[in-house]
Amino acid sequence: MKTLASIYIIITTCLAAQSSVFAARLVPASFVSSYRRSKAANKAPAVVNLNHKHFATSHAKTPNINTLFIRGGTINTALQASPSHLLTTLVPKIGVLTSTLLYFSPFASVKRAQSTNNAGALNPLPLTIMAVSSLCWLVYGLSIQDPYVTLSNVPGCIASIWYVVTLLPLLKDTPSSLLKTQSLVVGLSATTITLWTYMSLSKKSMGQISHLLGLYASFLFIVLSGSPLSTIQTVISSKNSETILTPLTMAQVVNTALWSMYGLTIGDRFVWGPNAVGLGFGLVQLLLKLMFPDK
Repeated sequence: MKTLASIYIIITTCLAAQSSVFAARLVPASFVSSYRRSKAANKAPAVVNLNHKHFATSHAKTPNINTLFIRGGTINTALQASPSHLLTTLVPKIGVLTSTLLYFSPFASVKRAQSTNNAGALNPLPLTIMAVSSLCWLVYGLSIQDPYVTLSNVPGCIASIWYVVTLLPLLKDTPSSLLKTQSLVVGLSATTITLWTYMSLSKKSMGQISHLLGLYASFLFIVLSGSPLSTIQTVISSKNSETILTPLTMAQVVNTALWSMYGLTIGDRFVWGPNAVGLGFGLVQLLLKLMFPDK
């Protein structure tokens, strides 16, 4: 019951948070500021000039309602921790932490496979896509000079490359799985290198290059997020959600919700778009967990 309650709370919280971000974008900050200025203009506050011999009182033509005029300067009394400020600073900082935790979630399984010298049922294909995807997001973050997008993918890039390097020798007893993994590594690497070479030698602007990088990184992220589709199909057919890992799915929902909010706030569709898709997949899995409890 505690697990079901936690799932319900996470789903409702994510939906409410997304709704608030959409509402904030529907009412621009410039509209709110202009409304406040027009309201303050009807009764302009007096500004006392203490530098003259006689205290002269004048009315400011365009007063700032968040500014307090004092001798020697001004004090800005505006509230700094506004909702938009939190969405562009606190939310992505938490997102960096949740992204790092998600990237390190397969660490224990890979380490166990390494110690037993057997990959077992561990699927190396999603880890291979994760390695290239995190590398592409790292380059995209550098191209747009976004510290949060960049830092959130540095640990994941290093960890996922280690996963692939560690698992490849363990696949020697399963030639088909080894061939698929090797082909995927070479194919994705060749595609990525070709794309980067084309962009470097072309005369495209940095904005156009960032656009192409964002498209490619988003595509890989959506493919990676779609990996649970087979799990969803199995749960529906068997009416048993035992294969859905609740803690990992909850972490995915929280992480993608945070990055969706941040992407919407800064207006970057390459950040909120693929994360919204990942959020949808995560919410579907949590709903299935509620509909079909573990047997």
